[in-house]
Amino acid sequence: MLDLPTLASFTLLWLAIVPTPGPNVLMVTHVAVTRTPAHVAFAILGNLAGIALLASLALIGWAAVLEAFPWLRLGVSVFGGLYLMWVGWKLIRRARMAPSALPPAASAPDALRKTALLGLVTALSNAQAILFITSIYAVTGILNANLATGVASIAIMLTCNATYLAALGWLFQREKIRIGYARFRRVLEGTIGTLFLFFGGRLLWRALVR
Repeated sequence: MLDLPTLASFTLLWLAIVPTPGPNVLMVTHVAVTRTPAHVAFAILGNLAGIALLASLALIGWAAVLEAFPWLRLGVSVFGGLYLMWVGWKLIRRARMAPSALPPAASAPDALRKTALLGLVTALSNAQAILFITSIYAVTGILNANLATGVASIAIMLTCNATYLAALGWLFQREKIRIGYARFRRVLEGTIGTLFLFFGGRLLWRALVR
C-alpha cells in the first residue's frame, strides 16, 4: 500500500524545489524561444528521462556507490560541467555571429533527437543530483517506505517537473516574447551562454575542490 503521509510530505517539498532556477529551466526556456513546439516537447521528454533515471538510482541507493567510488562521481561531474560549458560557449559564439531575426527551426527527426539528447544530458550533467534527491528521500521518509511508495514518488516528481517545464515552454513560445527575444537576441543568447558557462564552471569547481 502507498504511504500517503510520506508521499504528501515529499510532494510539498518537491513543489518548493521545482521552480529553482538551474540548467534544466534555462535549457527549456531557450529552446522555447528559438525552436518549435515539437522541439520544446522533445527537450522536456529528454529532460524527464534524465530525471527519472536519477530518481531511480537514488531510490536503489546509488548515492552509496558514488560515495564509495569518488572517481566515478568526479568523472560524471567533470563531464557534466564540461558539457554545460560547451553549450554555453556555442551560444556565446552564435550570439556574436547571429542575425537579429530568429532563423526557421527545422523539425526533422534528427533535429528533434538532438534536442531530446540536450534535455537528457542537461538533466544528467550533475552527479551530485543523485545525492540531493537521496537527501530529499531521506528527509521525507521515502527511503524507509515500500517500493510502491518509492515508485509513486518518482511519478510525482516527473509530473511536477513536466507541468512546470511545459508551462515555461508555453509561456516562452508566445509570439510577443519570441519577437522581443529576436530583437535582443545577441544580448540574450550571450547572457544565456554565460549562465551555462557559470553552471558548468561551478559544477567543475565543486567536483575538483571536493
